[in-house]
Amino acid sequence: MPKESHSPVRTCLGCMRRDAQSAMLRVVLSNGHAVLDAEKKLPGRGGYLHASADCVRRFVGSKVRQFKSLRSGIDKEQRMRIAETIRTRLDRETSLE
Repeated sequence: MPKESHSPVRTCLGCMRRDAQSAMLRVVLSNGHAVLDAEKKLPGRGGYLHASADCVRRFVGSKVRQFKSLRSGIDKEQRMRIAETIRTRLDRETSLE
């Protein structure tokens, strides 16, 4: 009987839908600041976000005081900085196609 491979599932910080971890970008708290972890290798608590304009918009506008996965809040300024990083990355990937 073949063994089924397990794919980790995470909840998006924007839309709150569950999806495969590989389909999302990781946000991590590093020295009290939220940063995008493109390589998914930085130490610390991480949260996940779909790389879509809608999820990024929802993440920035969220009224959540504390993200459960991060066990911390992220202020609006940090969310906007992460959103801009994601948008830049998406624009770069789109232009390469």
